[in-house]
Parts: sequence; structure tokens; C-alpha cells
Amino acid sequence: MFFERRNPSIDSLPLRPAGTASWRPWVFAFVVAFAVNAEEPTKAPLPTLAFTELFESKTSELKASHKLLSLAGQRVRVVGFMAKMEIAPKGAFYLTPRPVSCDEEGGGTADLPPEAIYVIVRSQADRDIPHSSRALEVTGRLELGYRLEADGRATHIRLLLDQPQDVLGQAH
Repeated sequence: MFFERRNPSIDSLPLRPAGTASWRPWVFAFVVAFAVNAEEPTKAPLPTLAFTELFESKTSELKASHKLLSLAGQRVRVVGFMAKMEIAPKGAFYLTPRPVSCDEEGGGTADLPPEAIYVIVRSQADRDIPHSSRALEVTGRLELGYRLEADGRATHIRLLLDQPQDVLGQAH
């Protein structure tokens, strides 16, 4: 049987019989592997937003930081504490940098620190969210801007909590 090299400059390739199509399984395997990997979305690291990064620190006024503005509309991770509210919002809670207990008699949400984030739990809409005193890590889409919530609360920084189908990349 006659053997030839397809590319004489590559000595590491094994010899094969002339006229055989031994490259076909390799091309097929490459195409299948590429197609499978192309279906899986690449998981970029989820940006973490710290409470100290919400506002510019060099000004005496509350001015949104560049990082906060650049992450608007994106999925982010935030670690904080659920504020204990006398009158808690339905289907949501406030996330704060430290444990906070609010007495809302006549003051509304005035006891909350300015960097409090309103976390909306879509799966618990119109339900009470049980308070947790432990540190929480939440992920979801960051929303910015003034909005009057259904219960009359004004919010400026919101986190729309992920639902399982959001994490998997499916529409809801």
C-alpha cells in the first residue's frame, strides 16, 4: 500500500493510506463541539456593586457614581442586610449596608440610609417577605430613577430580583 504525507512540512502527523478520508471524523467532531458550546452562553462574571460605590464620595451631595450609572439595566450582585420595617412593603424589601430597624410612625422610610436599595421579589408580589437578620446576597437587574411604587413609596435605586428562568436565560 502506498503512503503519502498530505503536508510534508508537518512531521508530527501520522501517515495514512492515500485516498482515505481520515479527516472527516475530526471535522465532524469539531463542528459538533463548536455547535454544543455555541448554544451555551458564556458566563461572564457578574459585577458586584458595593454600597460604598453607589454615590460619589468627593461631593457633599448625593450624586450617583459612575459605576452605579454604568451598571443600570444590567444584572448585578449586592450583599447587604434586609431592613426590618414596621410596615414592610408587599413583595419587596429594602437592602441596606448594615442591619437597620425602622420605626415608620410619621416618618415613612426616613430611618433608612440613603443608599438603601429597594429589592423587588417578583415571585412574591403582593405578599409579605419574612424578615431575615442574616447578610443576604441578591442578584438581579439594577434599575435607577424616581418611581412611585404601588403602595406610595418613592424609590430611586431598585433591584429586580432574579427569577429561576432569568438565571437560565429564558424569557418569562
